[in-house]
Amino acid sequence: MKRIRDNLGLEDGTMRLLGISDTKLGNGAAIAPHLHESVEEVYYVIEGAGRITKGDEEKKATADDVIYNPLRKIHMLIHSGVNLLRFITVSINLSEAVRHEAALTYVA
Repeated sequence: MKRIRDNLGLEDGTMRLLGISDTKLGNGAAIAPHLHESVEEVYYVIEGAGRITKGDEEKKATADDVIYNPLRKIHMLIHSGVNLLRFITVSINLSEAVRHEAALTYVA
């Protein structure tokens, strides 16, 4: 996994941005089931195929799919294709402390 986070600042409204990651999964690899108490995630699939599970729902994920992972919802992503599964993850911190800090420190 490679983090893509350089050159982002307060003027971009990124106070709550935890990270942007470029992830590659090979044969049978997976992002294990997990949930976030104060973080929302969005996966953007660049290439390959996988299976996304959110709670009891499972769907196929392929290139150009955008997958939203809400707060407190167990989710996982499993490589299921022949080629590498590559996706970008954008993670946003929604905790009250970060929202409060952003409101106090951001000056337009």
